Amino acid sequence: MARRPAYKKIHYVRAVYNPNTKPPDSFSSLIRQALRILPTVVDTKVTIRTLGAVGVRQRHHEWNSPDQPLMIAIGAGAPGESIGTFGADATADQDEDAPESPPENRAFKLADAYLMIDEDDLLVCTDGSLRGYGSVAKYLRSLFDLAKLPPEAQAFDFEPASNEDKRRTLAQEGVKNLTLKGTLYAATNELEGGHRRGLSELWRGFRRGVQDYLAEEVTDEAERQILAAHWGDVNVTTILSPAGGRAVTPVVRSSVDDAAMDMVDEVPDDSEVIIRTRSGNTIKSGEVILTKQIALRRKERQNDLDTFEVWKELRTFRSDLIQRGAWQR
Repeated sequence: MARRPAYKKIHYVRAVYNPNTKPPDSFSSLIRQALRILPTVVDTKVTIRTLGAVGVRQRHHEWNSPDQPLMIAIGAGAPGESIGTFGADATADQDEDAPESPPENRAFKLADAYLMIDEDDLLVCTDGSLRGYGSVAKYLRSLFDLAKLPPEAQAFDFEPASNEDKRRTLAQEGVKNLTLKGTLYAATNELEGGHRRGLSELWRGFRRGVQDYLAEEVTDEAERQILAAHWGDVNVTTILSPAGGRAVTPVVRSSVDDAAMDMVDEVPDDSEVIIRTRSGNTIKSGEVILTKQIALRRKERQNDLDTFEVWKELRTFRSDLIQRGAWQR
C-alpha cells in the first residue's frame, strides 16, 4: 500500500520573555530540566480541554546532551473515547455500528508536534489538531507547571523568526505580482482558529471549491476514493497583480501590497507565496517569516507521520538557516 503524501510546514520561532522576567537559563535548558523531573510519558501528560491528553511521546536519544539541539515529539489524543466502527465483513443485513475503545492505557491519537530546540530558538512542525505553534506553547507552559519550574519560566511566548531585510525590501519596493501555489491535498482543512477573514482563508476556500467541483465530475465511488487519496497530485496556481503598469490607481497598488504582507505572515502550511517586487526582486513567503514547506509520507496503513523523517527535515532546515546566516540572529 502506497504511503499517502503529507505536506507540512516547519516554523522557526523564538521563545521570548519580558526583559525583566527572563529566566537565567535558556529555553532548551528549562525543557531539559522539566523532562528530567518528569522522566516518563505519563509523567508529562496534561489534559487540555481542546486537545485531550497531551504528553511528550518521544525524546531523541541525545535529548539530555546540552551540546546538541533538543528534539522531542509531542502527542495529543482522546483517552477512553469509544469510536463507532463499520462492520466491513458483517454477514447480516444490518450493521450495529459497535463502538470500540482504545486498548487499555492507550488513547486515540489525534495530533502530533515535532520540535527541535536550540537555546531559545525552536523549529516546530505540527500535524492534526495540534494546529500551529500556539498550541505547542500552551502545552509547554503546562509542562513547566507540572515540573514545578518557577512561574517566570512559564511566562514565555513564541514569536516567529523574521528576516527583517526581506521584510524591508518588500515594504520599500512594493508588489509587481503575487503568485500563490499549492495543492488540493489540504484544501478541506480548517485554518487555525477558523475566524480570520484574510487572503489566506480566501485562498483555501477557493481551492476547496475547485476540489468539490472536481469530485462532482467523478461519479464512480471507487474512482472517487482513488481521487481522494491523490489530491496532493493536483497543483493550483494563481497570480494576483495590479493591472495598468505605472498608471495603476494608488489604492489598487496599496491593496495588493497589503495582501502580500498578509500572505507572508499567514500563508497556509500547504501553500507557498512568491512575490516579485516592482524593482524586480523575488521574495518567497518562507524568506520573510522563516518557514519551510516539506513533503512527507504517512506511515503504511496509518495516519501518522514518521518521527525520524520529521526530525531529519528539522535538522536539514536548521543547517540551511545556519548556511544562510539566519539562525539565532
